[in-house]
Amino acid sequence: MKRKQLVIIVVSLAAVLIMIGLAAVGLPLSKQDRMANTPDTVQPATAIAAEAKDETIERDSAHRVLRFLEEHPEKASITILRDGKKLAGREEHRMMPLASTVKTVIAVEYVKQAAAGTINPNERIRLTALERFYLPRLDGGAHSAWMKEMEAKGRVKNGTVSLREVAKGMIRYNSNANTEYLMDRLGLEQINQTKTDLGLQDHDPIYPFVSSILIPYEWMRETQGRTWGGTENSNSAKAAIQAMSDAEFRQHAQMIHNKLRRDVSGSYKKSAAISTWYGREFDPMNTERFIASTTADYASLMSRLNSRQCFSKAEQKLWSEVMEQSLDRSVSQKWLKHSGQKGGSNAYVLTLAMYAMDKEGHSTEMAVFFKDLDPFTNASLQNMMNEFKEQLLRDESFRKEINQRIGVQVEM
Repeated sequence: MKRKQLVIIVVSLAAVLIMIGLAAVGLPLSKQDRMANTPDTVQPATAIAAEAKDETIERDSAHRVLRFLEEHPEKASITILRDGKKLAGREEHRMMPLASTVKTVIAVEYVKQAAAGTINPNERIRLTALERFYLPRLDGGAHSAWMKEMEAKGRVKNGTVSLREVAKGMIRYNSNANTEYLMDRLGLEQINQTKTDLGLQDHDPIYPFVSSILIPYEWMRETQGRTWGGTENSNSAKAAIQAMSDAEFRQHAQMIHNKLRRDVSGSYKKSAAISTWYGREFDPMNTERFIASTTADYASLMSRLNSRQCFSKAEQKLWSEVMEQSLDRSVSQKWLKHSGQKGGSNAYVLTLAMYAMDKEGHSTEMAVFFKDLDPFTNASLQNMMNEFKEQLLRDESFRKEINQRIGVQVEM
């Protein structure tokens, strides 16, 4: 067979493999349509063919994540601890947006107050109280999915659910409405004090970050006395938000949070009509204001949670039912003593903090944060992270490779 024909066949085969891979990702067509730029993690067919020829292509999803961490330090930060020693660290002291991973701190405060008797996990919470903080179509369907499970399992009684289920829904389903309710119920001052008590020094103040989505509307309504009316108004709102200090931005978010809490009739959210204007113009601006911290801080927090240093026995029981829920339904319970994790994402950001203790007594903690991603790369990384975690926990050779490629050189 001629060399030219061989190259054509290899390129064609690579293109087919890419299409199969895209189908396996299972993204809705609407998302695929928006992914115009080829990401760094999924290469064009010609590049794949060239790498196949040179036999340098990464072997699996875990290695592709590792390569992304290697090649894009400007977009990624990671800290990995193994048995109390640092296995890897890359850009680990850079402040990075946390997205929903910050909800870990809120969960800790819930546990502290529940164990102390300040709140009662069995208290019935009216769904309407949660609904006030719900911004439709801006949470990826998380709150609706949680509600469906509560109804399917018979956890909804007379329009109420237990406070325990509210906290679990914040972590497992990532409900933003539950998160803002808990911020209100637990108190932001107490949550931020717990953040400090946990040793998270390189950490922005925690504030109602979901409520902040409505800042453009509120600024136009209160400051300018106008509602939305075209590009001119939109541009003036963007300019005003960009000029705000972080402290002013948080103050506006708190004010809106208070309005949502009092919005019994839902008229405030209805007048905001967020679905008609919030999108690509404002989403990146809101992302820039996300609460930020470092992977070094969150890996350290995961280490404390993994070693059970944070909690009394009563607190640990509550923590396990909130943060370690996934172990109950996972085959990993056969080889893990305990594990927990919290992640977060939007179109541009992907974050994860996790810990695990296996039945041989080995501890592993990881915090990995990505920012400035395009949607395609984001989706690819999300689909590959499970294999990365699996190999990190179970494959000694992969841990050695991590250490050699992005780690601090230590004896393994």
